[in-house]
Amino acid sequence: MTRPRRRPTTQKQAFFPKRVLTAPIGPPTPIVWSAFSPADQELLLEELDLWVTWLVERYRLDHRIVPPCWTQHGQLIEELSALQLAWQGAFASSAVADAPLNWHERFAVARQRIADCVSRTGCRPDAHREP
Repeated sequence: MTRPRRRPTTQKQAFFPKRVLTAPIGPPTPIVWSAFSPADQELLLEELDLWVTWLVERYRLDHRIVPPCWTQHGQLIEELSALQLAWQGAFASSAVADAPLNWHERFAVARQRIADCVSRTGCRPDAHREP
């Protein structure tokens, strides 16, 4: 059996990308969007946008799944918010070993549901259409 060679720490550090998100700690809290003021919703949406940006990049999702105008569609906000909540629970330090796998199974179903919603909106990468 061949042992991998150890590389200097500096090369390892250069290989791994900088962290964008921190690991969730503790149980996630659902967001009931209608329970928040418009100003609070805007703050929550900024936090969700950070996660959605990560999700789009990590899973190479295109505009048919998450269009640039997703923040202007209530249904997409609700879907992506629920997906984020499930992700937080699945990757929390207290999660069971197969929770990430379960999240990916739910993500596959959610992707199709989100894609169906996006196709109904008629939005394109360069053009948002009001519902």
